[in-house]
Amino acid sequence: ARVLAELRRVIDHELTEKQRTMLFAELEGMPQAEIAARMNMTRNAVYKLGHDVRRKLKRHLDSLGIDASDALALFE
Repeated sequence: ARVLAELRRVIDHELTEKQRTMLFAELEGMPQAEIAARMNMTRNAVYKLGHDVRRKLKRHLDSLGIDASDALALFE
């Protein structure tokens, strides 16, 4: 529960609206090409945006002593 609460806090307060939009679309399984088209971005820009989001989430979890693999296990 702590991991989910921290993820939610970071998503709500640390990510930009564009980052949240991309993250939720990706979590729903939308292909990056479709995300790019809907967000009026290139696929490379969407890839970079996703990379930045993943780094930010991982960095935050690391700062709390939460292993990223534990967080990923929640979504399997």
